[in-house]
Amino acid sequence: MSTWSRIESGIKQGLKDVAASYGINWSGAANTASKVGPATVGARNGWRETEEEVKTKISKAETRLAAGRIEKAATQMMIKGAAKGAIKAIGIWGFIPDIVIFANGFRKGYSVAGN
Repeated sequence: MSTWSRIESGIKQGLKDVAASYGINWSGAANTASKVGPATVGARNGWRETEEEVKTKISKAETRLAAGRIEKAATQMMIKGAAKGAIKAIGIWGFIPDIVIFANGFRKGYSVAGN
């Protein structure tokens, strides 16, 4: 089997294993909860920080037209702020178990494809 086929097989197995780690069982629930809790708090904080930035920008706007443009873009800016806050809250440490699970799955898939 070619090297690319082995790598492809490893990637597929790694992704399957990561998806299975979020399954409907106790470890899957724990894995999901370990991401949801911090992500929710981070999203809330990111939303609030961005909301304050938007209010500041609106108050500093020189014209009503400029303030109107900022208000139109405010929701999108706040959603982006919430997403950044959630990702920041989870951080790289939150994804280390997923990386390890993927690496083990990749190794299994790569080895099986080579035999």
